[in-house]
Amino acid sequence: MPFFLIGYMGCGKSTIGKKVSDRLGIPFLDLDLLIEKEIGMSISDIFSKKGEGFFREKEKHVLNNYVFKSNVIVAVGGGTPCFYNNHSFMKATGITIYLKVSPDELVNRLQLDDKRPLLFNNKLNLKDFVISNLSMREKEYMKSNYIIESDNISINDICKVINM
Repeated sequence: MPFFLIGYMGCGKSTIGKKVSDRLGIPFLDLDLLIEKEIGMSISDIFSKKGEGFFREKEKHVLNNYVFKSNVIVAVGGGTPCFYNNHSFMKATGITIYLKVSPDELVNRLQLDDKRPLLFNNKLNLKDFVISNLSMREKEYMKSNYIIESDNISINDICKVINM
């Protein structure tokens, strides 16, 4: 079954997913890359030129129509579980793993990243935005099959869950 890594942007879904994939010798997919391939645009271009609503529709379409192999690790966008019953779909299809990172650690990580579509507004107070946005999303994240505290994550923690 597929293992869906979920969590807020900057929690390490793609980075950790690739490392776990290498360690366990199973495929890794990034939902954002699948969306970019289907549309022919980067995620940041999709957000800026087509809007978040368009992106969320395409995200749902790709998630629901991709044929996930049985043993695959899938990193999904931070908002993916929060729209169109995507989390329920992922749980019906596989296992969801929430990489839970504290707001302070997320802010530290995101300050170094200028490629996040939701952070393009220079007037944004990053800490306030993360706390507010995370509080709205976390109720959905907490429905995951597994929740792993991930401020200082060990790849072994994820591997243990996947090898159960």
